[in-house]
Amino acid sequence: MKKEVQKWVSSIEEIAIEEAVNEFFDGDWDPRDWEETETNIGSYIEEKFSEISDKEEDLLRSEIKKEFDKEVSELKKEETDQLKDRKSILKWIRNSCDDWPNVGEVGYILSEEEILDLILKNGNK
Repeated sequence: MKKEVQKWVSSIEEIAIEEAVNEFFDGDWDPRDWEETETNIGSYIEEKFSEISDKEEDLLRSEIKKEFDKEVSELKKEETDQLKDRKSILKWIRNSCDDWPNVGEVGYILSEEEILDLILKNGNK
């Protein structure tokens, strides 16, 4: 006869700084808000690391900030690429106006082209 037995083993292991950074970004972080993300670093360190020196903690925080900046830059590029020319901007406007706007809301009467032309005309006012 056989029985399934679950054993919970806890151990302390060395972790590379890169692995710790990746693990942090697997969790909850907001690319629009560094301050909020930064507050999560303290919770992450407190929860995951039982033995961490001040030097290691400073390095981890620094590396997380570098990765945050890199991730945000990549996300901005991805969004920017979606607005690279008139055709792609019109596509974005078209998708934005797909919610059946009500009378008086942008996109009810104005076409995508008219909306874009007005944005360009009035953008610096």
